[in-house]
Amino acid sequence: MVRLVLASGSVTRLALLRESGVVVEACPAFVDEAGMRAAFLREGVGAGEMALRLARAKAEAVALSDGLVIAGDQILACDGEIFGKAATRAAARRQLLALRGRTHTLPTAVTLFRDGREIWSHVETPCLTMRAFSEAFLDDYLAAEGDALLACVGAYRLEGRGMQLFAAVEGSHDAILGLPRLPLFGALREAGALAT
Repeated sequence: MVRLVLASGSVTRLALLRESGVVVEACPAFVDEAGMRAAFLREGVGAGEMALRLARAKAEAVALSDGLVIAGDQILACDGEIFGKAATRAAARRQLLALRGRTHTLPTAVTLFRDGREIWSHVETPCLTMRAFSEAFLDDYLAAEGDALLACVGAYRLEGRGMQLFAAVEGSHDAILGLPRLPLFGALREAGALAT
C-alpha cells in the first residue's frame, strides 16, 4: 500500500479523506502563508494561482521519499481583495460584515507530490453569495461558532451554522470545505494509491 500524507493541519481536510475510507497521516506543513500571499499580491498573481502555489509550497515542505503527499489551499477573493483567516473574533466579525450582501470566490487548490515532485494538481473556484444578514444574527453566529471560525478562510464553516449566512452557493461542496475529493481520488487511483 502506498503511504499517504496530508500536508495540512486542517481537521476538515483530514476528516474528508478519512470518512471516505482513505488511510492517511496528517503532517502539518509550516510555511509563511501570510508572507507568501503578500509577495504574490505584489507580483499580481491571481487567486487561483496563489492557492496552487501555496499548496505546492506545503507539499514541498513535507516532501517524502516513500509515499505521496497531498496538499491544499484556499484563497477567498472578493472584488479584487484577498481575505485570509481572521486572527480574532473581532477580525472575523469585520470580515463577515465586509462580505455581507456580496459575492466572493473561493479558489481551492489541491496537489499531489511524489519524491518531492508534483505529479498532479487541480483548482476549483466555487462562487458564494452572502445574504444581507442582520448584525444581531451575526453576533449570535459568532457566539455559537466561537474560535472554530479562526481556522477557516472567510470566517465561516459551511458544514455548520455558516450555511445560514448565504443566499446562494455554486460549486462543489468539497471544494468549499477545502478538498475537491473526486478529482483527487482519480489522481490517487492513477498513482496506485487507491484501488481501481
